[in-house]
Amino acid sequence: MPEDERYALGDLLPDFDRTPGRWAQLAHDLHAPAPASLWASRVTEKRINRYDGIRAYMTRGSLLVVLAVLLVFADDTRPLAWALLSLGAIQVVLELHLQGKTTVTPRSRYSPTHHMLAVMDDWQFGKTLLNVTGALGGLAVPANLVAVLFLTGPGDPGWVKVAALAVAICYGNSGIIAVLTDLTYYSAHQSLPRILIVGRAYLWLIATAALAGLVGASVLLDRWHPDMVPLAWATCALASVIGMRTREYDRFMRMSGEELLWVMTDARRRLAADFHDALTGARALSRNLSRDDQIPAEYKIDAADLAPRITLVQTEMVDEHSWDAQDRKFTLKGIVAQLGNEHDLQITDDLRVEPLGERNGELARQLITTIVTNAGQALALREVYERPVSVTGYTTHGKIHIVIRDPLPLIPSASWCPDGGTMSTMRNRLRERGGDLTQSAVAGGKEIHGVWNVRPPTPRRDTTR
Repeated sequence: MPEDERYALGDLLPDFDRTPGRWAQLAHDLHAPAPASLWASRVTEKRINRYDGIRAYMTRGSLLVVLAVLLVFADDTRPLAWALLSLGAIQVVLELHLQGKTTVTPRSRYSPTHHMLAVMDDWQFGKTLLNVTGALGGLAVPANLVAVLFLTGPGDPGWVKVAALAVAICYGNSGIIAVLTDLTYYSAHQSLPRILIVGRAYLWLIATAALAGLVGASVLLDRWHPDMVPLAWATCALASVIGMRTREYDRFMRMSGEELLWVMTDARRRLAADFHDALTGARALSRNLSRDDQIPAEYKIDAADLAPRITLVQTEMVDEHSWDAQDRKFTLKGIVAQLGNEHDLQITDDLRVEPLGERNGELARQLITTIVTNAGQALALREVYERPVSVTGYTTHGKIHIVIRDPLPLIPSASWCPDGGTMSTMRNRLRERGGDLTQSAVAGGKEIHGVWNVRPPTPRRDTTR
């Protein structure tokens, strides 16, 4: 490898600071900073996709194994306890088996049984909070507690029963926290019942009270060694972890969500700016085409309509919430303001026609762009420095009205809407919609009035035979 390329692959390798022994490396990695390299990025991505998804399931599976071992050494464990413990085992196995495999295709090579489970899981994930593994978890949590509290004896060693109860509570905490931190609660489009939203903050109190009731019942039934009763009551405090972890997760989501919103908005702003700069040539070309008399009127209208929209990319598309609120369409107010900037007009607007449908919105935008562009060009040719232009829009009696006022005199009748011109083309489009385009003199200038039906006229039935 050439001298200048000796370290070309350095970012693809792990940390060079390696310890002599592999066991010492484990301790070193606990405090060593993560390498900022492509290799580390790929490892992190694999870890998130393949490991973090099953971590909660592995945790509950490990707790079940520990609980089973403790039940082996507990006093007078009844056979029914193992049957109750099997619910959690089935849940964990299903969760591990379906993780990452629920998305199926017609060509899926999975077994028919797996395919059926995956389809069921997909349907339930999209339609309801209740699914097979969740239902099993809802049964497994109280089943584990019943197995420990009522199906084991009070004999020695008594500490085993206390430890088993703590493990069963930890299993329940893991499952309940997984439900309370489901993404459904943090979605802007969630439509959960109000009782679930309000009761979520108090579920840890309900869980603690239910646990205390079960412990109290087992104490009354003499299922505890007298010396272990205080410890049994003390373990009820473990249920408060549900509230602490849920609150911690909520705060993390709130903090990261605000930061993520800023990052996304900044990225959209930079992307919009790059898009705007990259299309500067296209914007200049569209302006030139709109002024070229050799271009057909239809193309001139489209060219004049395109120029302000390219510029508005940098302003209206940056804020995602505002962009969504306006149905991901450029507003007429934005178009009017941009036309005023492009033609150096003192432009004002009073638009009360939005929201419009796609066809009406396009027609209104093209009408405003055509008339304002023509007025701006005429004012520039006359070297008029005071250029007040107003754009008014309103809807009445099923018709859309667009009125544009400028300080220019009336256009002579011979020059009004000449054949092949942009004004004639726009008038024809309005007439196709049952409207018309007219001009009239007003104090200090003229106004051009465009009107058309909100709904296109119904074609007449041909009654000729």
